[in-house]
Amino acid sequence: MNKASISGTEMVKRLKDVAEDSIVFVSYLAGRRPSTQALRECSRAGEEGISPRHFTGHFKKVWVTKRGEPVLSVWVEERDSANGSVKGAFRTFNPALGKLLSLEVLQKAPAPQVQQTA
Repeated sequence: MNKASISGTEMVKRLKDVAEDSIVFVSYLAGRRPSTQALRECSRAGEEGISPRHFTGHFKKVWVTKRGEPVLSVWVEERDSANGSVKGAFRTFNPALGKLLSLEVLQKAPAPQVQQTA
């Protein structure tokens, strides 16, 4: 059974009113061969019994590439590296290059307050 992926347009629609630092869950299948780091993370995910294609982190922004493709940036708290576990890394997800399988807002951050001048 093939699950339909989420388009860039749908991704933008779902995130248009989401404040920065809201907690999001992303399931994404990259459209290229995995890097050495991705293989390590996948191996660790298997050892921990979790899906190798999911990320949970702080929503940062949606931006547009020179080609007009919307891209999602998420700050993921923990990742693997050759030196062990490293705190924090940005992850970017481009539905035009891979498959965005799932996108959920788990916890909305409060909207930024506008300061009033006296």
